[in-house]
Amino acid sequence: MNQMVTFDVKGMHCPDCPTKIEKVILRTDGVNQIKINLENENGYVMYNKNSLDIKDIIEKISKMGFKVQNIQSNYEVKI
Repeated sequence: MNQMVTFDVKGMHCPDCPTKIEKVILRTDGVNQIKINLENENGYVMYNKNSLDIKDIIEKISKMGFKVQNIQSNYEVKI
């Protein structure tokens, strides 16, 4: 079952930041989709909650030097 989660991302300073985050997270097994918005400092990720925990995704983003806040699990998505 896929889960959609939204969150805020702080610490982005250029147009390359969202692209960098998206590329790294998309290479994570279980992640289906991610979109990061520089202007609004937020994003969402859709992932398979049976094979991956949101904490793993947040940890990867944090290790890249960004701060993730206001994590909200929106809904389950059937694909």
